[in-house]
Amino acid sequence: MLPCNIKNKSESTMNHRIKPPSNILSTYTRKHGHLRTLFVLIACLSMLTLNIRPDIVYADNQSTNTDEYPIPPEIESGNCILMDADSGIVLYEKNSDEKCYPASVTKLMTALIVAENANLSDTLTVSANAVSSVKYGDANAGLKTGEEFSVEQALNMMLIKSANDIAYALGEHVGGSVANFANMMNKRAAELGCLNTHFTNASGLTDVNHYTTAYDMALICRAVLDYPVIMNAISYKKSYSVPPTNKTSDTRYYRLSHSMVTGKYLYEYCIGGKTGYTDAAGHTLATFAQKDGIRLICVIFNSTDEQRYIDTTALFEYGFNNFHKLNISQNEDTFSFNQGLGLGGFGISGKALNINSDICLSVPDSDCVIIPVNVSFGDLTKEIIYRQHGSLSDTINTDSETASAASDEGNTASSILADIYYYYGAHEAGHTSLYFSGAAASGDLPSDNHKPADGSAASDDQVQSGGSAASDSALPYLASDTSASPLSNAVIVTGHFIYINLWLFISIVCVFILIVLLLIINAKKNRHGLRF
Repeated sequence: MLPCNIKNKSESTMNHRIKPPSNILSTYTRKHGHLRTLFVLIACLSMLTLNIRPDIVYADNQSTNTDEYPIPPEIESGNCILMDADSGIVLYEKNSDEKCYPASVTKLMTALIVAENANLSDTLTVSANAVSSVKYGDANAGLKTGEEFSVEQALNMMLIKSANDIAYALGEHVGGSVANFANMMNKRAAELGCLNTHFTNASGLTDVNHYTTAYDMALICRAVLDYPVIMNAISYKKSYSVPPTNKTSDTRYYRLSHSMVTGKYLYEYCIGGKTGYTDAAGHTLATFAQKDGIRLICVIFNSTDEQRYIDTTALFEYGFNNFHKLNISQNEDTFSFNQGLGLGGFGISGKALNINSDICLSVPDSDCVIIPVNVSFGDLTKEIIYRQHGSLSDTINTDSETASAASDEGNTASSILADIYYYYGAHEAGHTSLYFSGAAASGDLPSDNHKPADGSAASDDQVQSGGSAASDSALPYLASDTSASPLSNAVIVTGHFIYINLWLFISIVCVFILIVLLLIINAKKNRHGLRF
């Protein structure tokens, strides 16, 4: 017989209900009831849909194939760059921030200043200083003192013949003096973002204080593309003729010496270029090419006569065969379901960019990214930099006053809310601006000033003074070294707003409705003596 205080195991099991293991949820339910528990669960789940985000680093669309960036050709020239003309994106560079003597490639900048500041039909009178400015062996047009040409004729003579005397004459005509004209050149170069450039003359003759870089000259070339009178001259395939003047009865004939336009290295897609040579500079070359909607600029310094053409052709083929363009406005979904933009501290993600009747978000229709042919827009990472510090709503409210005032006057106002930079690995692929309050103007874009490697923009002081934003060796656009990404594959968002995942929010609402229905059913069953 078993002692009375010891029960059979099976009997004990029968007489005592086995309690389930306790947990936080069950404990809370026993203490506070099912209804309060339901509310707590819904509140916790709802918090998953809200993200209060001050100045965060947000990983987005991380690329998985950054090792597949196209391998560039071997380039023998000392300094060079390949740039997309429309976006300013560098596809290849070699010592492109190193200061060099540009020689007669300088005349592209001279032509730009003339085109922007003179009437082409005006009459230019050659001075004695212009005639005597050339030395033995210098390229010249054989001008005579007092000889008259139209500005357009002089511009063509300078670019096609590469004549130094007519460059001098144009500098005097536009600037009043060559020294003042050089000041105009330097001021315009700074406006274009040329931080390592300084000119002392209009022709490109060697001077220790007359220098530029391949990168800076490419920026100048981008500006040149906007002037047909210059592009027509540097793409002229026939002999250019100048009829008799007040000082000569002879017709002058000139022919462009760029061998990729007319000559040994003729290139099908070349749309113009300018040559240069001095003993100090070596052979220099600036060339434009266009194919399948892509416009490229190639600048070569410190080369030989033949090698500059060989390298330029190789770089153009590299660019056209390995890259393609995608329109940003047609592919950008930053404000779609995976990311929300809240104005006034609150927003719901969705495809529509219309926040309210007064504020509309947009990007310029013409802005593009240029990326390897095997890469899609979704492979890119983005850096979003708001124009003002503080909250996103602060940015809107500050600029909205100006926008509202302009609207009251019957004008369409538009302000830049943020700058968006796109990267493929360590390589910048393009950038655009996010506008609000009014339509975006494709021509009203921020400057492509030489962007330092840390992602910051060049300061206004740097741009105005022409000083360097980075050391001579610090090139912000990578060509061969892809060991480090300036963003570490992340999006930098500088603003304060509440983010709502719309689809998760809808899902939780549906769960809430389902639970309520179940509770109602359960209550009805309990009233009838049933247990759910």
